[in-house]
Amino acid sequence: MSVAFRSKSYRIAGHGIGETTLSGRRVAAMITGGAAALALVLATAIPARAEKNDLTKALIAALVVGAIAHELKDKDKPAPVPLPLPEPEPVTSKRVPAVCAISIDGAERSVTLYPESCLREEGFNYRLPRNCANSATIFGERDRVYSSQCLRDAGFRVTGR
Repeated sequence: MSVAFRSKSYRIAGHGIGETTLSGRRVAAMITGGAAALALVLATAIPARAEKNDLTKALIAALVVGAIAHELKDKDKPAPVPLPLPEPEPVTSKRVPAVCAISIDGAERSVTLYPESCLREEGFNYRLPRNCANSATIFGERDRVYSSQCLRDAGFRVTGR
């Protein structure tokens, strides 16, 4: 005698790499499933007669109920909120931040420029000389740029040549 099952099967999408590791939630689900299977096996193996002091049955039933209740109570915890990035500390020396340097190499000479917006983002809060400022468009944004030689002449410490 053969039995044919004609139920529709459903495919549940996986979650990628996270499925390969054992999370606490997965371990709890495995323990709950194991306890339920053990309870079913023991319930069918034990004769159905009423005994007054059957502590084993009571303990297994309590474990299964406790595991199921714990699994139901365990809700998804909210994702941790990412900490905001710390603000850059103000520069205490008149050293121009090297991360802002834009080097332009030409056929005749090379020049290094410093955009004002980058200097301010890096915490450079000194008053920049207006006679050194040139207007430029950098990545589609209007900004003032300062040449390294002019900043050096104004008393700022510029790394490089």
